[in-house]
Amino acid sequence: MTTLARRLGAFDATMIVMGGIIGSGIFMNPYVVARQVTSAPLILAAWLTGGVIALLGAFVYAELAAIRPEAGGQYAYLRDAYHPAVAFIYGWALLLVVQSGGMAGWRSRSRVTRTSW
Repeated sequence: MTTLARRLGAFDATMIVMGGIIGSGIFMNPYVVARQVTSAPLILAAWLTGGVIALLGAFVYAELAAIRPEAGGQYAYLRDAYHPAVAFIYGWALLLVVQSGGMAGWRSRSRVTRTSW
């Protein structure tokens, strides 16, 4: 019996991130943009601009990860760039505000979806 290799390459990681982005936002956000921007070319330009900004952000994180490969991600970058207290506050804010807001939004949408059937 053969076993699968336990490794992810750059392509695998890219596809995981793209799947998360597309899966979480593409069905909820286009109508918000279309409501604010009335012409189709401007809607496309807004999405392309957002895509370029997201790609540049990904390049920044790729460079940071290449320069500082230790575990910790944003926490480690903030700790080394500013001060451990800044990273500590960021970690707690992420737990209590940023991530919990997303989870609450997901939870309220799932309730609406279940009850509407």
